[in-house]
Parts: sequence; structure tokens; C-alpha cells
Amino acid sequence: MKTLSVRIDEKEDKELEIIAEKLKTDKSNVARQAIELGIRAIKRKEALERVRMRDWTVWKAAEYCGESYRSFLQLLRESNVPFPISPQELERELNESSG
Repeated sequence: MKTLSVRIDEKEDKELEIIAEKLKTDKSNVARQAIELGIRAIKRKEALERVRMRDWTVWKAAEYCGESYRSFLQLLRESNVPFPISPQELERELNESSG
């Protein structure tokens, strides 16, 4: 595990402390969890946007996020990202999934 030094506001420090107390753990553990969740959220946001702009296939976006195709389809639905797909895009999706 690597060490990372970051500066945070007093407000965020207090929030980490409160959460750590509730979870009966230390602030470092809470900060690691927050970073992990933040990275996941950032990757999902990017993947959703790239699918929306048709830069990425659903397969590629799901793989980037470390999710299954089916769970990413659910995320598309929950995020109101339309899923119109042309025959060419369907073929591309199928080729990516098998290759």
C-alpha cells in the first residue's frame, strides 16, 4: 500500500472523524473508503458520458468500471441514458463481447 498526503478542510476532517467514530474505525480507513467510492463514481460518470456520446460501447464502459454488462445496462437505465442502438453498433457490441 502506498502513502498519499492530501490537504483537506477542517469540515471534511471533522466528517471523517464522525464517520470513523460511528464505524468504530480510524480516519485513515474512512478516507481510503471515501477515495475508493469517489474513484468508482468518477469512472461511472465518465463511462456514462462516453456511452451517451457514443464514444464507447456498453461493453467497454462496463469493463472500464469493473462491472458486468447487465449491471451497466441497469446503471444506464437509472441514469436516464438512452440506449438507441443501430445495427452497426449492435455488431460492434457483439464483437467486443466475444473478443
